[in-house]
Amino acid sequence: MGVIQQIPPHDKPLKELLFIVYFFPPMGGSGVQRPLKYVKYLNEFGWKPIILVPEPGLYHTFDSSLELELQKLIDQNKVQVYRVKGGTPLHWNRSKTQWRPGIRLEKWLRRLSHFFYLPDNKKGWIKQGFQKAEEIIEKHSIQAIYATAPPYSNLMLAAKLKARLTIPTIMDFRDDWLESHLIAYPTPIHKILMRRLEASVLAVADMVIAINEPIASAISRRYPSLPSVVVQTHGYDSDDFDACFFPDNSIEKKPTNEKGLSQNETIRILYSGTFYADSGPGIFLRAVKKLIKEVPSLANIIELHFQGSPIEPYLPLINQLDLGELVHDHGYVPHNEAILRMQQAGILWLNNGHRKRRHTITLSKTYEYMATRRPIIALIPEGDTKKVLKDYSRSYITSPDDIEKVKKTILQAITHVQTGNLKPLNEQWLETFTRKAIAESLANKIDSLLDQDPVN
Repeated sequence: MGVIQQIPPHDKPLKELLFIVYFFPPMGGSGVQRPLKYVKYLNEFGWKPIILVPEPGLYHTFDSSLELELQKLIDQNKVQVYRVKGGTPLHWNRSKTQWRPGIRLEKWLRRLSHFFYLPDNKKGWIKQGFQKAEEIIEKHSIQAIYATAPPYSNLMLAAKLKARLTIPTIMDFRDDWLESHLIAYPTPIHKILMRRLEASVLAVADMVIAINEPIASAISRRYPSLPSVVVQTHGYDSDDFDACFFPDNSIEKKPTNEKGLSQNETIRILYSGTFYADSGPGIFLRAVKKLIKEVPSLANIIELHFQGSPIEPYLPLINQLDLGELVHDHGYVPHNEAILRMQQAGILWLNNGHRKRRHTITLSKTYEYMATRRPIIALIPEGDTKKVLKDYSRSYITSPDDIEKVKKTILQAITHVQTGNLKPLNEQWLETFTRKAIAESLANKIDSLLDQDPVN
C-alpha cells in the first residue's frame, strides 16, 4: 500500500474569500491600511482574497505608495480586484477626484448626510455591489464572505448576500456602529432606525470582529444572543519599516537614540494623521507655549512637525502663540514617506480629544508609532489606546484636557531623549502586533468558522 504524502499547507490550493471593502487604494488614510494589509498576507495562511470595491470617487486623500502596493499584489496573483460603479453622492462625476472640505464645512456635510442617509452616504453602491458579487460567486469558489465597516453599507451588502446564499459571513467593525463617535443622530427616530438596521445585519452574521474590547463589549451588550464578538487589533507592517521601502535618500532614517543628545541637538516632535473638529492640537500647542515660557532654551531645540491633515485651520492659533518658527507642515504624504518621517522624529505624539465615546476609539497609528521604538507622548483618556500604551515602556501618557499635565509630560519626554534615559522594550510583545501575525489570526478564525459549518 502506497504512502499518502501530506501536502504542505502553503502548497494547498488557496480557499477564496469574498472581501467587501469601500476604503481601498488608490484611496489613502488609516481606514485603508487594515484591509490592504489583511489581503497582503492572507495568501500565506491559505486564503486568496477576491476583493469587491467601488471605483474611487470624491475623496480627501489618494496615496500612490498604497496604490503601488496593491498593484504588486495583483501582479503576483495574490488578490483579484473587482470594481463597480459607486452610485453614491461621492461618485457624481464618475472619476477619482481629490477634495477636502474645511473643518466647518465637513461638520455641516456630515450632519446633512446623517439626516438623509441611513446607514451612511455610501449606501448607493449596495445594488451594484450585490449584482457584481453574484457574478463573482458564480465564477469563483467563494467559501466565506468578509466585510469591514465603516461604511456600514458594506455590512448591509454582506447581509443581503448572506440572506440569499449559505456562505459563512464575517463582519468587521473598525468603529462602533450604533454608538459611533462620528455619528450625531438628528432625531431619536434616526437612532431607532439605525438600531433596526444594525440588528438586522448582525442577525445573519456568523462571526463579528471588533478592533478593541470596548467595541466588542458594546455590541455584545446590545445583542446578547450573538455568538462571541472577537477582537482583532490594528497593527503595523514590518515591511513598511525597511529603509528600502522608501528609495528617496532625502529622508534619512535615524536610529533610536539610547545615549542621549548633544546639548543643542534638535528634537523633532511629530504628529502623524488627521485632526477632527473636536480633537485638534490646541491643548498640545498651548502646553508647548507654556513650557517655552518656563524654559526659553527649548525654543532653540524642539521642532513641531505635522503630516496628514492640513495645518491651515490651526494657523491662527499657532500665530497667536508665536510658535510659527517651530512648526513644519508636511501636509498629506504617501504612507511610505509618512513611515520614514516617523522614524526620523525624536518623539511622536498622539491626540484623542474626542468628547463622545472616546474610550472606544483606537488610534491606528499607535501601532506604527510603537514599531518605530520612539518615545510617544499620548494625550489620551481612559480606553483602549491607553490600555495598549501602558505596556509600551516608552510611552508618556497624560490627560488630553489638562494643559499643566501635558506641559510636564512633554518636558519629561524631552529630558529622557536628551539624556538617553529610554526604557528597554519588550520586543516579543511588539511582534504580536505585526500585520502578518494579525492576518494569521484572522485566517485561523475563518478556518474555525468553516470547520463548524456543515456545508463546508
